[in-house]
Amino acid sequence: MRPTDTEFRAALEGHGERIERYRQGAMTADEFRPVRLSYGLYYQLDHTSHMQRIKLPGGLLTTAQINVLADLADEYARGVLHVTTREDVQMHWIDLGDVMDIYERLHAVGITTRGACSDSVRNITGCVHAGVLSGEPFDVTPYVFAVNEYFLFHPLNLTLPRKFKIAFASCAADCVQAPVNDVAYFPHRRDGTPGFAIHAGGGLGSQPFLARPIRDFVPAEDTLIMAEAIVRLQHRIGERKNRKKARMKYLFQRLGAERFIAEVERLYAQIEQQQGAALRAELAEIVAGYRAGTPSNPPSALALDGGAELAHWVRTNTFAQKQEGYYGAMVQLPLGDVTTAQFRAIGQLAQEVGAGEVRATNDQNLMVPWIPGARIADVYRRLCAIGLGAADALHITDVTSCPGADFCSLAVGRSMGMAAAIRTHLLATNGQVEDLGVFRIKISGCPNSCGQHHIGDIGLTGLSLKDENGHSRPYYSMLVGGRVGEEGATVGHRITGRFPEAEVPKVVTALAECYRQQRQPGEPFADFVVRIGTDRLTAIARDAAAVVR
Repeated sequence: MRPTDTEFRAALEGHGERIERYRQGAMTADEFRPVRLSYGLYYQLDHTSHMQRIKLPGGLLTTAQINVLADLADEYARGVLHVTTREDVQMHWIDLGDVMDIYERLHAVGITTRGACSDSVRNITGCVHAGVLSGEPFDVTPYVFAVNEYFLFHPLNLTLPRKFKIAFASCAADCVQAPVNDVAYFPHRRDGTPGFAIHAGGGLGSQPFLARPIRDFVPAEDTLIMAEAIVRLQHRIGERKNRKKARMKYLFQRLGAERFIAEVERLYAQIEQQQGAALRAELAEIVAGYRAGTPSNPPSALALDGGAELAHWVRTNTFAQKQEGYYGAMVQLPLGDVTTAQFRAIGQLAQEVGAGEVRATNDQNLMVPWIPGARIADVYRRLCAIGLGAADALHITDVTSCPGADFCSLAVGRSMGMAAAIRTHLLATNGQVEDLGVFRIKISGCPNSCGQHHIGDIGLTGLSLKDENGHSRPYYSMLVGGRVGEEGATVGHRITGRFPEAEVPKVVTALAECYRQQRQPGEPFADFVVRIGTDRLTAIARDAAAVVR
């Protein structure tokens, strides 16, 4: 059933009571850990302040929500928000005494952090182009919201063997990176009927697996039935003794594809018989009630009057929507960070020029849809005025990174610092960024792959090695040629060697330049890697680095 405000209020009150018990010493840190994690609250590196993760289904934000998030970050998080690789936003340096005020004010504008961490169904991600891109079978956005609402107070949620991730793809580029999720929905139409191909069993971490097909078509009206079946299977027979083997990807491997699919089909039939009508009705209510943003301005033809820099930004940071006369614009956020002043300005821009809607992306950027062509130049100038007018979004200088050792107690490498160093080096030495095309560098500070390094064109993993004097030094290992999508997805291939932190920007530049010069017309980097081979690329990487181990 859809959650009610009464349920939200009761859950918040109970959560507040448990926080107060902990603060008064009536609950140990171990007892409190699942409590805070259930609402997305993490200890930071200093173990005195916290990081708060905030769920944004499909990455969607309204201007009102942006303003509240900015207010909260000003008051409690040093004026900065961070966009994550799962379309969430995070605030750092949160004091425990402030979190209930944060939750109350987020709830007032339709945002919850429930299930942002813990052994739960996490934020439901969706393609940021959904509803506006030519060629999509249908808009998946209402289905993202439906699955999110369905699991918020689901009796199995928060008690799963491990975290559980669901994604809804839409565009050909698979910007939502669906194959690395426990469940991936790919939209299709069959004889005019909307539906989804279902893949399952994906996940990264130290042992990456890509989701595999389990149903070639499920009618869209049965979206919740399929989600319930797969989550129920994981809850019933997923690993509970060894957390390292508790993700559903291991259950898929243990059962094998044939038995896994048979178990899902058995549960699917059972749920359809017992709850099918109710689940279809619940889904239909949400889909019928969904309203996309209403543009503030009428459509108009694209008008460029700002010279070469504007033209460059338009080529790399905008796309024509399927609604003629409207465009989406990608706002590149260096390292995924945005100040509250910048955030408010983007929200105001979306309200005045777009449809009052902004979308957080898996690549740690923001996308503003529904911009009339005649206002594109104005949007660019306004973004430049707040320091966010950089071109080449999703190109090699637009690096994706987890928070790394600056914030995370698990990380070894300072992945955000590495991302900044790569970006600086490339901007200073390589004038061919646009010519290279879309090229994604992804960095994780440890093998857990929060930076999704396994599926980058180039993926880096932080590690620590001892020098001849026994001192620990930061190094990075490297993968090349990762790819996502409904077909042909692959984990990156390993480059032999571990590269000192200072050498990595030179290695990345050398590999990219080799691709630029030796690729065939239209050849994606993943295909280039297969054709050239990792031995050749390893030799190029080693030649570029002064030191390799």
